[in-house]
Amino acid sequence: MADAAEVARARLLALATSGQWCSVALHRHDGGVDESDCLSERLGAGQSERILAMVRELCAGARIGLRELDAIAFDAGPGSFTGLRIGCAVAQGLGFALRRPLLAVDALATLAWQRLRASRLDEAAVLVASDARMGELYVAMYRVRRAWPWRGAAQGRAGATGGGLSPLVETLMTPRLVSRAGFLSGIAAAWPSTREATLDTVDLGPARVLLGGNAWQALDLLGEWAARHGLASLPAAPGDEEAYVRADALAELAHRGWREGAAIDAAAAAPRYVRDKVALDRDEQRALRMRRADGVRP
Repeated sequence: MADAAEVARARLLALATSGQWCSVALHRHDGGVDESDCLSERLGAGQSERILAMVRELCAGARIGLRELDAIAFDAGPGSFTGLRIGCAVAQGLGFALRRPLLAVDALATLAWQRLRASRLDEAAVLVASDARMGELYVAMYRVRRAWPWRGAAQGRAGATGGGLSPLVETLMTPRLVSRAGFLSGIAAAWPSTREATLDTVDLGPARVLLGGNAWQALDLLGEWAARHGLASLPAAPGDEEAYVRADALAELAHRGWREGAAIDAAAAAPRYVRDKVALDRDEQRALRMRRADGVRP
């Protein structure tokens, strides 16, 4: 666990690469005040070409040298195989070079925290659905809380935020892979009960659960979700700025992990894969093309 001096002051670099977006943040905590500078670009497979330049740009803007960092946080997944390997490899390279520990942060938990952070709620259950491609999606549910009252977010350079954010995230449904066609039944089968967790202040009714992740819009899930649960109108999905994993939100989760002693040696870092298959085989690709030609959802 970090000592008292490290708790009072910390500087963390965060890398989020599990999807099409590459997001990098420099997070500072000093005297109870948090501030993050964040850069995000939609790069796809080009993340490896830009990520270190983005790191240098952030550090230069904040006038902080790499050796002044206390730890490097990375987006451990689940997500894109290529993106996860890039983020983990860069984090490991920096960790080895700087002799700094790493913090592995769950991508779906970060999306849940972002969804609560974008609201004005202090606590909620968040159901995350993220597009996993190949006709599948990653789903998970979390109870998310702010550790102390919201004090607003001050905007600064390169998308800086501040204001004493300290997320607490409890897993209610572990990350899993479900098919696009069977997402409703897959979620229903894993839906948590209030007896399984301390949820006295959280409503698990579908109308009250917040929705996080990019799949609600990308895979057109909202109408089916509303019809299944008899909702009079479509529920709110995260906006564009909250639908991908942002490094500033990842850094806020990492900072709590840093204070609680979750840092690991760079040699021990690894992505967290939920899926063990990278691409469809030839027969599966042919079947998918036929279903699309027939107007059937994957």
